Amino acid sequence: MKSKKLLNVRGLLVLAFVLFAPCLFAAGVSAEEEPKGIMDVDLSAKPAPLAENVEKGLSHLFAVLDDKSVPLSVAELQPMLDFVVNVDADPKDIEPAKRFDGRGICLRRDVSTDLTRILKYFYNPDIPNHLLCPAVLRSSGWREGSEFLARPNGLWEELPSLGENGPVVVRGSEYEVTTPDSFAEAYYGYDLNRLIILTRFQGKNVLISVSEQDGKSDVGRKGAILDDKSWEYFYSGLEGLNKGMIGWMDTFTYASGSVQVFVEQDAQAPRSTVFLFKWLNAGWAGMNVVKRSHIYDGTLRYVRSFSKVVESNGLTPEFLVDGLRDVMAMPESRVNELIEEYARNFEARFKDDPKLKSRDYAKVIRDGGYAEVLDDNARRSVLALEKLKSLMGMDTLIALEGEASQPVAQGPENATHPVAAEVAQRETAPGN
Repeated sequence: MKSKKLLNVRGLLVLAFVLFAPCLFAAGVSAEEEPKGIMDVDLSAKPAPLAENVEKGLSHLFAVLDDKSVPLSVAELQPMLDFVVNVDADPKDIEPAKRFDGRGICLRRDVSTDLTRILKYFYNPDIPNHLLCPAVLRSSGWREGSEFLARPNGLWEELPSLGENGPVVVRGSEYEVTTPDSFAEAYYGYDLNRLIILTRFQGKNVLISVSEQDGKSDVGRKGAILDDKSWEYFYSGLEGLNKGMIGWMDTFTYASGSVQVFVEQDAQAPRSTVFLFKWLNAGWAGMNVVKRSHIYDGTLRYVRSFSKVVESNGLTPEFLVDGLRDVMAMPESRVNELIEEYARNFEARFKDDPKLKSRDYAKVIRDGGYAEVLDDNARRSVLALEKLKSLMGMDTLIALEGEASQPVAQGPENATHPVAAEVAQRETAPGN
């Protein structure tokens, strides 16, 4: 009888979590806990549907991504591109049709740069993508065997001949590890497949980047947003959520997809439009608990950090490549020295932050112990981000300006090519 009652109690507890945990998850952080730099998201409760002819173009892009035998038809993309290029009102209250069993959002922003500069940053094999959107990605890298890495020329070199040669189509596979999200402060690692298209529309250079998550992510791990504007985050290595009652839950991103379009509106001014269609399915026990506001907030964090990098007057793609070469060429002994210094300085700066006061988190950072949580992939990503911030004139926790390139032994673990180094370290990244 006692055993039966115990089972009933457990059943009620499970039912309670099933009914109420999505509400707790969706509630996000309270006003007192709100991550610095996170904006309130005001979306319509009854968004307008995206036009069917635009949806058809999006479906065509995912069909081409999923099946190499499906030929790209620029004609099928015309309504979608017309919407992206010429929409006047903010499209935040237009909702794309459900995909990947998740809801979607539209976001449109302008950045003060041309498409050549965007390509030299964002689709440059010498610059990992996480440095172009450091508010949402902790680390990233292209998988070996990707068409993208085998290209003899940079994508920006294709722009002058786009009108003559037609679209350029490139594929690749990547891995990404996110920063802590703004509603439960968990971070995830996953793989994705990407399709990149360069074309022209209405006389404008256009880049289309299509991505789809490849399988379920690694289990979510507890993190914290310490200063979103300065890209300061904490990664505990502990599984779960940073959310009180439901902190123990195993969460995953089950599926996600995006279509990102960059349109060069004026190469002389310069000005380009960034338009993002994004879908996300994430939660626990197979349940999707993500709201549109969560997705939109993540895209705002993305576009803010992206704009800050590409619009930086004191930074060029070539300057960043040179800086990263120094970081990736460092011997392991020097990397370890710098990370130990970083961990000590991290503790000094953030030990009194309310988010790191919990016993588990305080234990991780005590006496420079944070260094032990960071594997080699994470260590190089930390140093790369610190290098980027120093080149942009931002505050850093360690000084890298005086680091000089050093002789590098042969072998993938010491590859001088930044992407090769990222890929070589993949086996130590979360999920492997």
